[in-house]
Amino acid sequence: MKMKLCRDNNGYTIGELMVAIVISTLLISAAAATYIAQNRSYVTQESVSEINTQSKIAHDMISNDIKTAGFGVPDDMNVDPINGYTSVITPVDSSTQSDAVTIIGGFRRIGTLWPVGGGPGMACPNEIKMGTTQVSIILSGTAGANTADRRYLSFDGVDYVEVQSCTMSDDNCSSGIITLDRPLMATYPLIDNDGDNKCDEGRPVYLVEDLTYCIDANATLRRIRRNADVAACAGTDTSDNEAIAENIEDLQFAYGLDADNNGMLDGGGYITNWSPISNDPAEIRTARVSVLARADKRDPDYAEQGIPPATIENRDHVQTADDFRRRWWQKTVTVRNRWGR
Repeated sequence: MKMKLCRDNNGYTIGELMVAIVISTLLISAAAATYIAQNRSYVTQESVSEINTQSKIAHDMISNDIKTAGFGVPDDMNVDPINGYTSVITPVDSSTQSDAVTIIGGFRRIGTLWPVGGGPGMACPNEIKMGTTQVSIILSGTAGANTADRRYLSFDGVDYVEVQSCTMSDDNCSSGIITLDRPLMATYPLIDNDGDNKCDEGRPVYLVEDLTYCIDANATLRRIRRNADVAACAGTDTSDNEAIAENIEDLQFAYGLDADNNGMLDGGGYITNWSPISNDPAEIRTARVSVLARADKRDPDYAEQGIPPATIENRDHVQTADDFRRRWWQKTVTVRNRWGR
């Protein structure tokens, strides 16, 4: 076969190809730059959103628990200590590291109170009579009472009692007979919601326990239920140890006192250097709660602008500029329940 020579066919010149390559490179570079910028912005927004959400929830949790501290506690905690604590609020202060606090109260409703052998559907009207020392408790969840560090109970926020004996099941007192360490001081009518002469609801049962808020060595804010090692911010085998926020740089408290019990805060201002020798926890009326959180990732667009507050309460912070965004939450709360009276 003979080769044919084709003339005058249109095509691309080298110059045109070079122009096309340059334009394509510019478009790809612009797209890549846009992607990198958007990805960086997304990572920053995600990190900031996380510290805002996580630390705010933790801050509100601490504040709300301090508000309700003292609910359901015994009249005299020197006579009836809760896992060794004789004060509703036990502050731990430091001027060189984070503070901690342990509070006592009936923070969790664990079930309902019934007469021995009773429960939903029993004949109504009916009641749990004053003076009785044996009752039944129907749990509403997995947490319940025992005869050790969960033996402290409040019935309806009125009667404080301790479990003397019970039959254990799954680490909780079963719904059988629970023997109390003291007789009930009130009578508790059961509730018939629909008027069919059958009892639908028992009376609320609250678990009175100690909660400790502290920051561990990994900058994690923890809530430890029962028997915390406050200095190490750790629990024991029977503690409920919860991590409620990460990347928390500081937790600080200040307390307003009413030493003369006249309904007015003392004129000296908030106590930031708490001393168990010179300050009485029974005089605490308000608490100022501060939480300082830090983003988990550096922000290149925030270079050397991440400066923590110079001072929070009585703790000075090192003023080293870095690339981390921070959030500082502060709230003053009133302790609603009075004790030591």
